[in-house]
Amino acid sequence: MRVELDHARGGEPLYVQLARAIESFIAREELKPGDLLPSETVLASENRLSRATVIKAFDTLLERGVVTRRQGRGTFVNARPMERQLPELTSFSEHVHGLGLVPGSTLLSFEVLASGDRDRPASAFDAEPLLSDQSLVRIERLRTVGKEPVGIQRAMIPADVAESIGLDEPAAADGGYSLYESLRHNGVYLTSGEESLRAINADEHDASLLGVEEGVALIEVVRNSRDADGRLIEVVRARYLGTKYLYHITFAPTHHGGNLEETTRAGLRSGGGLAAASERMLGRDE
Repeated sequence: MRVELDHARGGEPLYVQLARAIESFIAREELKPGDLLPSETVLASENRLSRATVIKAFDTLLERGVVTRRQGRGTFVNARPMERQLPELTSFSEHVHGLGLVPGSTLLSFEVLASGDRDRPASAFDAEPLLSDQSLVRIERLRTVGKEPVGIQRAMIPADVAESIGLDEPAAADGGYSLYESLRHNGVYLTSGEESLRAINADEHDASLLGVEEGVALIEVVRNSRDADGRLIEVVRARYLGTKYLYHITFAPTHHGGNLEETTRAGLRSGGGLAAASERMLGRDE
């Protein structure tokens, strides 16, 4: 598979270009659901790339839910996921407080990742010309409700933003710390974002943190949030227990009358987050 790439120094990262090119092949149906992608070695050889670059491109596609890796078999194109708009920018803490429950967190890790750091995961920041070379702060927290683990959040924000809002390791370790509240308090307002959801199974590491068996169903939520100037402020990947966290979508026709199936709908995430305690999915503090 040969693709057009810009190898010029200072251009867009090659793995980002490769990932986009593969997505274009899929959009044009030159690659269809279930198709096996060429191996990392073949793609690297055909496009003058290192195998590490191809692997990072595949990781990006895997993160977006575009492809699936099957051990010992290769990387396959996924079926196109169904998308629903959920126009709401509220934090985990705000959701839980809104339900009359008590949110909490335990800091698992706090890192500052420089551009080019081998441990820096692929994210939407890499495609931002003004941010791809900046340091990022990554915090990983176990999120709880009534002291019961319900999910794991891994968030990244630009290091300069973290400094401006006083986000350091002691602040992140505060069990009641809310990133969104801290942003607003310091004059940073999130006004737009993109959020995607998919179902996954808990790996050994996440299962251990959540106190469940490996393979338990999780809901993975990936959100990219921007401020009023359009700057990418936050990339968060959260994994919630499927039995304890759900999205409720209410559809409202944009005009009266007509067949519901023929009417444009607006999707709203209401109630949000946590499943009702009455459904015995969450325990309240006694």
